[in-house]
Amino acid sequence: MNKQAQRKNESNFSHEVMSVRELADFLRISVHTAYRLAEQGKLPGRKVGKYWRFHRDVIVEWLATHGEEDALYRSAGGSGE
Repeated sequence: MNKQAQRKNESNFSHEVMSVRELADFLRISVHTAYRLAEQGKLPGRKVGKYWRFHRDVIVEWLATHGEEDALYRSAGGSGE
Protein backbone atom coordinates (compact mmCIF):
# COMPACT_ATOMS: atom_id res chain seq x y z
CA MET A 1 0.00 0.00 0.00
CA ASN A 2 1.40 3.39 -0.93
CA LYS A 3 1.77 6.15 1.65
CA GLN A 4 -1.16 8.20 0.32
CA ALA A 5 -3.55 5.22 0.53
CA GLN A 6 -2.22 4.39 4.00
CA ARG A 7 -2.84 7.98 5.19
CA LYS A 8 -6.37 7.86 3.75
CA ASN A 9 -7.10 4.61 5.62
CA GLU A 10 -5.68 6.08 8.83
CA SER A 11 -7.80 9.22 8.48
CA ASN A 12 -10.93 7.05 8.24
CA PHE A 13 -10.02 5.29 11.48
CA SER A 14 -10.88 6.96 14.74
CA HIS A 15 -8.21 6.71 17.36
CA GLU A 16 -10.73 7.20 20.15
CA VAL A 17 -9.91 4.83 22.97
CA MET A 18 -12.47 3.86 25.59
CA SER A 19 -12.08 2.65 29.15
CA VAL A 20 -14.14 -0.26 30.47
CA ARG A 21 -16.68 2.16 31.95
CA GLU A 22 -17.00 4.03 28.64
CA LEU A 23 -17.30 0.73 26.77
CA ALA A 24 -19.99 -0.48 29.15
CA ASP A 25 -21.95 2.75 28.64
CA PHE A 26 -21.49 2.49 24.87
CA LEU A 27 -22.71 -1.13 24.77
CA ARG A 28 -25.32 -0.53 27.49
CA ILE A 29 -24.06 -3.37 29.63
CA SER A 30 -22.79 -3.40 33.19
CA VAL A 31 -19.14 -2.64 33.94
CA HIS A 32 -18.91 -6.10 35.52
CA THR A 33 -20.10 -7.74 32.28
CA ALA A 34 -17.66 -5.65 30.22
CA TYR A 35 -14.75 -6.77 32.44
CA ARG A 36 -15.86 -10.39 32.30
CA LEU A 37 -16.22 -10.42 28.50
CA ALA A 38 -12.87 -8.68 28.05
CA GLU A 39 -11.11 -11.14 30.37
CA GLN A 40 -12.70 -14.04 28.46
CA GLY A 41 -11.44 -12.61 25.16
CA LYS A 42 -15.00 -12.10 23.87
CA LEU A 43 -14.53 -8.36 23.30
CA PRO A 44 -11.77 -6.90 21.12
CA GLY A 45 -9.65 -4.98 23.58
CA ARG A 46 -6.19 -4.75 25.03
CA LYS A 47 -4.87 -4.56 28.53
CA VAL A 48 -2.43 -1.68 29.02
CA GLY A 49 -0.80 -2.20 32.37
CA LYS A 50 -3.68 -2.98 34.68
CA TYR A 51 -6.29 -1.14 32.58
CA TRP A 52 -8.39 -2.39 29.67
CA ARG A 53 -8.64 -0.17 26.59
CA PHE A 54 -10.90 -0.49 23.56
CA HIS A 55 -10.79 1.30 20.19
CA ARG A 56 -14.27 2.63 19.47
CA ASP A 57 -14.10 1.86 15.73
CA VAL A 58 -12.94 -1.70 16.38
CA ILE A 59 -15.90 -2.21 18.73
CA VAL A 60 -18.30 -0.76 16.13
CA GLU A 61 -16.85 -3.03 13.44
CA TRP A 62 -16.99 -6.01 15.79
CA LEU A 63 -20.66 -5.31 16.55
CA ALA A 64 -21.43 -5.10 12.83
CA THR A 65 -19.84 -8.48 12.13
CA HIS A 66 -21.31 -10.43 15.05
CA GLY A 67 -24.95 -11.40 15.19
CA GLU A 68 -27.26 -12.13 18.10
CA GLU A 69 -25.75 -15.57 18.48
CA ASP A 70 -22.51 -13.97 19.62
CA ALA A 71 -21.04 -14.42 23.08
CA LEU A 72 -21.98 -10.88 24.10
CA TYR A 73 -25.67 -11.63 23.74
CA ARG A 74 -25.39 -15.04 25.39
CA SER A 75 -23.28 -13.71 28.27
CA ALA A 76 -25.34 -10.59 28.81
CA GLY A 77 -28.63 -12.41 28.31
CA GLY A 78 -29.44 -10.20 25.34
CA SER A 79 -31.03 -7.71 27.70
CA GLY A 80 -28.44 -4.97 27.30
CA GLU A 81 -28.07 -4.96 31.11
